Order: sequence, then C-alpha cells, then structure tokens
Amino acid sequence: MGIYGVDNKSVQTHPLKFIEIYYDISSELPSQPNLKEVEIELNKVIRMINDTLGLWREMTEVTMGVLTTNIEDAATWDNNIENTLLFPGQAGRFNMDWDWDSADKRLSMGDNVVEVMAIYLDNIEWEYKTYEEVKDSSNSSEKYYNQTGRYLYFPIDLDSDSKVLRIDCKKNYSFVNIALGGDRYANQTTVDLPEAYRQLLISGTVMALTLRPKYKDSDLYMHNKEIFNKEYIELKSRYDYLETTTPRFYDQVYKY
Repeated sequence: MGIYGVDNKSVQTHPLKFIEIYYDISSELPSQPNLKEVEIELNKVIRMINDTLGLWREMTEVTMGVLTTNIEDAATWDNNIENTLLFPGQAGRFNMDWDWDSADKRLSMGDNVVEVMAIYLDNIEWEYKTYEEVKDSSNSSEKYYNQTGRYLYFPIDLDSDSKVLRIDCKKNYSFVNIALGGDRYANQTTVDLPEAYRQLLISGTVMALTLRPKYKDSDLYMHNKEIFNKEYIELKSRYDYLETTTPRFYDQVYKY
C-alpha cells in the first residue's frame, strides 16, 4: 500500500492511459477537443493534485547492484510498501532519472523528487551528516550521506560499488506530454496517477474545457464541478488520514 493511500504497483505497472482519459473527457463534451487542449487542462489538474492533495511516497531503487546492459534484464523490486519498475538497460547501473558523478561522489536527484526521507544501501540505513563530514577522508568507511540542494553526497563511489541504493522519497506526479511523439503516439502516453484519481482528472479537465468559448456549457460545468468537489474531498480525507497514521515502516526494518 502506498504511503498516501494508493498501491504504487498499480501506478507503475498499470498506469492510466491518456487516450482512455481523453475519450472519457470527449464523450462529455458537445464537440471533440483536440489532444493538446486536453493535455493542457489535464496537466493543470495534476499540478493542483501535487500542490494541494499531497505528494506520493516511494522507496525508489536507484542502483541495481549489478551492471546490466539490455532491457530484457529489467527488474521489479517489491516490499510491503512500494513497487518500483526499473529499466536498467536504459541507464547502466543507475535508474534513468538519477545521475551519478563519480569524481564528486554525487547523485543528482530525479526531477520529480521533492523530499528525501531516508537512504538505504543494501537495506542498511545511512546517517545524515554535514557536507564537510561526508567529504572528510577519514570518514570514507562511514555510512554517511549529505543532501545539499538537489544533490546527495556519499563517501564512496557508488558506480564502482555493488551495493544496492534505495531512497525513501516524496515525489510529484509527472505531467503528461504527448508532444514528444506527436499525436500518433497519444495511445502510448500514460498518466502516472492511480485509478483512484481517474474521475477527479476527468471532471477537472471537463470543468476547465467548458469554461472555454468553444465548449462553453454552464450546466455541464456545474455537473462536473459537483463530481470534482466530491472526489476531491474524499481523496483529501484519505490522504490526511494516512499521513497522520502511517508508521515509519523503515525505522522498524532497516536498522544496523
């Protein structure tokens, strides 16, 4: 179960399909919107979710433990809290969203990472220290790390080490971008929110579109506003409850 009330396995391995969301939205409107219009308004709803409903939390596996070179070696790491689908062949030893600098022993965080909660190497939690302490050569064998801005510093070179790095972090949901492949690839575009957010995304997008002159419809707007508000309140209540009651699972398991 995800920290914020969703099973992240469903997000990663069974994401919402943009084209299905698009068809649901189109069916509500008197005329069919183009894909870009829906993408723009859908991303506004996703931004609202990130800003007001809260982030999602994941135990992200950043390194594989071994160097792999092809997509057939893709692996899924699972524990009781999260699932992370990884594609090692696309990024060598490091997950594609993270960049390692061996010279500085520095890891650049993925773009959608907002907050790092804890760091584990081979299931052992490492201790947060100042930058100076991490960089002190006398601490090269210590289990220390430091975060400065969007960089994580370590006393060892993780690229030449076989340790598996997992990071407990909070993330934003990613925005939809069909422009990368053009309209003909819209059916391959995914929305990385869980199924629980489906109706919120649809109603929020329809609301925005029915405010445009081309699709203006006050009755349709009010109908979807009512649904949107109901979905939002339910999801917000669920998030707030889990935020205050979910235990720190890692504190209980990853100790040395």
